[in-house]
This record gives sequence, structure tokens and C-alpha cells, in this order.
Amino acid sequence: MSLPESQLLPVCHAGLNDLQKQLLDDTPYAHFLGLAISRSDEGSVCYQLHFREQHIGNPLLRTFHGGILASFGEIVAALHVLESVDLEQEPSCSSMTFDYLRPAFAGTIRAVPRIVREGKRFIVVSVGIFLNETSVSIGRFIYTR
Repeated sequence: MSLPESQLLPVCHAGLNDLQKQLLDDTPYAHFLGLAISRSDEGSVCYQLHFREQHIGNPLLRTFHGGILASFGEIVAALHVLESVDLEQEPSCSSMTFDYLRPAFAGTIRAVPRIVREGKRFIVVSVGIFLNETSVSIGRFIYTR
């Protein structure tokens, strides 16, 4: 099933390596989400997601849907693995745990990924998702090499 062109947003490829660009191009859902990626002058990457009506989980409270948060976290984790670990192909997520700490109200959320452990067969990544400076969810992803 493909998404209507009116719901797709461009994803910036600036400062990404070839595997990261390929991952984004192979993931139409990243375009639906409207993932924004920027690189600071120091070289660190900032992953953001701006609230859209298609992201609503609770229309009364105007919060992000939990699936949107988990998808955002998974895409960011994969991009971070491709930036941090020397791989020749896209990683495969074999396990995912996602904890919802509080509602993520309409606004701009940002993801902060970090490698927890890099072994010979597995890579464990943690992604914190924040609204302003408040943590709204945490995801843990295990990738096979």
C-alpha cells in the first residue's frame, strides 16, 4: 500500500552517509512522518518530528499517537546505527521495547539516540524522545549485524 503524495513530506539528506540516505529512501513511512534531520556545527545530529494532524492519537488532548512515537524512535535508532557502526548494509531490528512515560502533546519532539552496546552479533540502541526538555518515551532496539 502506498501513501498519497499529498501526505508525503521530503526528508532532508544533508550530512547523511549513503546507507542512511538509502534507508530513508527505502522507508516511505519516514516521508509520511515528516522526519527532520539537521547537523549542528559541532557535528552532532538532531532528529525532530513536528506535530501534524495525521499524528493525532487523542483528538481531545491533541497528543501524538503511540505508533508515531515508536516508528520515529525506530527510524532514528537505525539511522544512528548506520552513522556510528561500520556496516555494509542496513541493519535488521530483531527486538524492540518501547516505554511510554507521559503524553506527547502537540509540538515538536526530538529523539536522542545512543549506542548502549556494540557486540560481534548484536547492537543495542536506546532512543529517548523528548517534548521540550521533558522525556515522553524511551525505546530500546536490538539490531543484528
